[in-house]
Amino acid sequence: MSDPKGVIADTEKGASVRIAWFWPWLGGTFMFGLFSVMFNVIWSIVVASNVQLLLRHEGVTDTAVIVMLVLYAWIVGLIFAAYGALSARISSMHKLPLMLTGLLSLLCGLCLWIVGLQGSGGQPAEVWGGSWELFSLYHAWAAPVLEVLEPYTQHSEIWFLLTVLLPIAGMVIGVEVDRYPAVTDKDGKADHRWQWVVVSMSAALIIVLTIALRLPQHPYIAERDFPVVDGATAAIPFAQDMLHELTGMSQARAAHELRFNTTHQAYVNLIEKKADLILVAGPSDEELRLAKSRGVHMKLIPIGRDAFIFLVHQENPVKGLSSEQVRRIYEGSIHNWNEVGGKDQPIIAYQREENSGSQTYMEKKVMEGHEMTEPPRELQIGIMGGMINAVADFNKDHNALGYSFYYFANVMHNRQEVKFLPIDGVEPNKEHIRSGQYPFTAQLFVVTREGEKPRPSLQRLLDWLQSEEGTRAIERGGFVALDSQE
Repeated sequence: MSDPKGVIADTEKGASVRIAWFWPWLGGTFMFGLFSVMFNVIWSIVVASNVQLLLRHEGVTDTAVIVMLVLYAWIVGLIFAAYGALSARISSMHKLPLMLTGLLSLLCGLCLWIVGLQGSGGQPAEVWGGSWELFSLYHAWAAPVLEVLEPYTQHSEIWFLLTVLLPIAGMVIGVEVDRYPAVTDKDGKADHRWQWVVVSMSAALIIVLTIALRLPQHPYIAERDFPVVDGATAAIPFAQDMLHELTGMSQARAAHELRFNTTHQAYVNLIEKKADLILVAGPSDEELRLAKSRGVHMKLIPIGRDAFIFLVHQENPVKGLSSEQVRRIYEGSIHNWNEVGGKDQPIIAYQREENSGSQTYMEKKVMEGHEMTEPPRELQIGIMGGMINAVADFNKDHNALGYSFYYFANVMHNRQEVKFLPIDGVEPNKEHIRSGQYPFTAQLFVVTREGEKPRPSLQRLLDWLQSEEGTRAIERGGFVALDSQE
């Protein structure tokens, strides 16, 4: 059969062109992925962990940390740009197909990022959970630095996303620079001004970093003299801010150095003289007995307030409870949600472990002398975040009830699946804590051992906590400072 217009030949030619374009692109994509994997392994072993140690070194300020992180990202970007330039030099592909060799890697990283975000409930507090493990492997070069960066932002998952984009952006710029590297001057010579940009930027970052590391520091309390501080989980952000502000150490290092136990263990450490000062809610009867048996008198100084809240799943139709209904639920005289305006479902009322800060508050302040029922072991939660997770993740009936402190549940361990119940018609929020309208407000105490002469650094810390600067830090830490009460 004749083909006078050459249609078949043109079709075959077009197909061969597409095939000729596809295989080099696939090969380039494979090479970019292989380079990325090899770089991740080598860089994370040889460089990243050492950078992390440097970022936490004594004397490193926040300014130095930020400059180090920018310099670190700049160097990684330059390495991938060098890869892109080398690929452009040895490849016969056009610029756009060559740039797209990183597309599959980019899509892979984005998919892993989405999986990690969904697995953690979309919450920054969970960004280091198991659902992020694949993504951490995908960009192992960035994981140590991201951990250091976490205290500086509440949106850690966004930084994870940017680590996907950085290598691709570096490679694309490298391709662009190599394929169109020069602007000719009036003599017709190539003007590689981008090289001067790279050198100048690198030199500027190194100079700024050197200056930041050598700036003198005049801390309010020297690191070596800082008292041993312990406390409740909810007080960790405030304590980190306190450590950062008083010693001058970076926020990244303060987050790494500060280690708080639970409320009960903090009281035990204070009584056994393993801590100089603790930041906690009021003591339980058992903790008071322990202090008395050891001959320790505790001095409690209130410095802030928080709200003690009750939470249910978002799908639970109950819009609020009264104080009396809460007491009757936890003493066992109300068993079904339909008794308080909800569905015909049994109330699964979680409790915290004995002597935890929230359990002590529940028993002393909420129940007001009413005896709480003994919960089954599976309804007794050991850690604060576990209570919130239990309510968020309970079965499809959404009939669980739990309690926590406002700042912890609203910021530190926020889960979108739960909602905070108004009590006696009052929403738990900072405004109602400040005004005193919310019925269950909990005090944050600074607790020391009474009768002991505090060493100078401890006295300076106590004075600061009750100063205007301390009041502002308490507010930044998520509490309502007592001085701001109306």
